[in-house]
Amino acid sequence: MTTRPSLIRALVAGAGALLLAAGLAVPMAAAPSAPAEAAPSCTLSNPISNGADPSVWLRNGVYYLAQSDGARSISLKAASTLSGLSTATARTIFTAPTGTDHSAQTWAPELEYLDGRWIIYYAAATDRGSFDATNDTHRMFAITANGQDPLGTWSFAGKIADSTDQWAIDGTVFRYQDSWWMLWSGTPTGNGGRAPQQIYIAHMSDPLHIDQDHRRLIGNPDQAWETSRQAIMEGPEAWISPSGTLSIVYNANASWTTSYALGMLVYKGGDMTTYQSYAKRGPVFSSGGGVYGPGGESIPVPGANGMNWNVYHAKTTTADGWDDRKVFAQPVPWAADGTPAFGTPTGFAGYDEALQQRC
Repeated sequence: MTTRPSLIRALVAGAGALLLAAGLAVPMAAAPSAPAEAAPSCTLSNPISNGADPSVWLRNGVYYLAQSDGARSISLKAASTLSGLSTATARTIFTAPTGTDHSAQTWAPELEYLDGRWIIYYAAATDRGSFDATNDTHRMFAITANGQDPLGTWSFAGKIADSTDQWAIDGTVFRYQDSWWMLWSGTPTGNGGRAPQQIYIAHMSDPLHIDQDHRRLIGNPDQAWETSRQAIMEGPEAWISPSGTLSIVYNANASWTTSYALGMLVYKGGDMTTYQSYAKRGPVFSSGGGVYGPGGESIPVPGANGMNWNVYHAKTTTADGWDDRKVFAQPVPWAADGTPAFGTPTGFAGYDEALQQRC
């Protein structure tokens, strides 16, 4: 004969009541325990590279890091992880010929994959002997890869300039509101490399050609944290949130000091080439976490867990100078208003790269 489930339940309940009446404990079934979360593992160790002005681009699962030797050459590293760049071999992909307007002081190469091709934007100068005289001739140039492999050969693409053809460094190109735009750091007409350094923008017909009549000023160093050592705004990068908020993140003050820091121009709408269309914030990322004068940040680098990485350089001592800079990385979430929330530097702290969490 088949025993009904309701009868079984009644018998079990009755037996439990008898045991309780006798003062005996009734064993209870243990609740299933939640699986323990794995502790973050230190798969990314800081710093990830020596040197300064890192430019990282992620494409087809490979991270590429562009840097210069400060003289005539540009090199690339490649790795399947951001942390892997620390041990990757640097490959020189371009060395400028001597005797040209781009033969000296090759600075801050910017690696980008735009419109189906690899491009590196960089500042370079005519060798005039002394540092200052050479620096006064800085302009923006570009090289393009001859194929889809950035570790292959590259060709010189020429100078990129507006009609004023003034001093320029730290160029970057981005697409926003269905248009191409170039940002760079420049100085007033006739100043050469002398302060103040300001942020300029110009519309482009394509990633290699400015088609606006002349550059437009959108940022001038006018805050104490931008001018305490030298009036400088440089290294602009476009951070565009998933909601479409444009923040132009830049480096302020003197790069050889602990006063160097990140500032931000937040686009409010309207004419992108008008100074009044931006709200300045800062400093948004300054000395802390055992590193000093953070700046030279890359274009935002996508991470495996959905946040971008801020890949930046910083000084590792408080003494003035450039020789103590190293490259660090830390994740950056988006704030509620669509701007990047940089927080404070974590410096030499390690991360679980896949989880984008400190370990």
